[in-house]
Amino acid sequence: MHGSLALHQGVLYVGRHAKTAWVATYDLDGHALETSFAFRDEHVGRSAVGGLDVDADHRVWVADTSAGRVRAFTLFGQQVVDIGDTDWQDRERQGGRGEADTLGLLGTPNDIWIRGEDEDLHVVVCSGGTRRHAVQVFHAHAGRVLSLRPMGDPRGRFQGASGLAGGDDLLYVCERGGGRVQVFRDDEFHFAFQLPPAGGAKFEPVAAALLRDGRAVIATSGEASSLLLVDRSGRLLRVIAEAGSESGCLVHPADVVVAEEQEDHDTRVLVIDQDGDRVQVFTLEGRCFGAFAALTGS
Repeated sequence: MHGSLALHQGVLYVGRHAKTAWVATYDLDGHALETSFAFRDEHVGRSAVGGLDVDADHRVWVADTSAGRVRAFTLFGQQVVDIGDTDWQDRERQGGRGEADTLGLLGTPNDIWIRGEDEDLHVVVCSGGTRRHAVQVFHAHAGRVLSLRPMGDPRGRFQGASGLAGGDDLLYVCERGGGRVQVFRDDEFHFAFQLPPAGGAKFEPVAAALLRDGRAVIATSGEASSLLLVDRSGRLLRVIAEAGSESGCLVHPADVVVAEEQEDHDTRVLVIDQDGDRVQVFTLEGRCFGAFAALTGS
């Protein structure tokens, strides 16, 4: 089981999966709230919450990695959007899912970020593997699609893009296979950065969360699992948490969100790790408040 997080208006949405996928809500102290639902793709027999976000209309968007689809649900768990590789550009198109690395096709979606609202709603989808079209911006109403250029190269390929984080005009793409984070401004390549993890292990960024002042929290997986605070240029400022199974440490974190306050010691950083079985809460200064007592879904 793995996990994904989204934070919307003070409510934490936690997605988990085995063969069945669950989405449940909590307050920031870990108390379960009313919204909770499950789903499983009827054709492949399983679903996975690879990515999770919530739009201004409180629709819960899911990158269903196992089924290769993007779905949106109401807070009551009613599915209102179901998009796969045969749907983005031509809903009447016949045949299979087509080439995996083609503009407009999802491939294996493993994260999602929603920006804008109403007629200006954009769905940003990140897909895994070695792909030229791994990060795509779909204009939900106009039917247009834009593929971001890795490292600014129109012929380049993302290497294992695994997580998205957006804010204002910036988009961070965590590229686990490439061992770097690529930053885009207004959908154009801005810069990239790498960090040397402890012990010389490979830098494997899997998720990020942006702060209002330009700093970012980066979650890394692999042997050097960690939670890092970087400045707006990608320079390491602080190690918030290091690898380990005990409280205050991390085992293969999958996603991170930030509930930002005026001061660093009041800001909460929530990260899901241990194969989706644990959500821990930290401050930006590295203090750990512990883990949620229990998570919905098993």
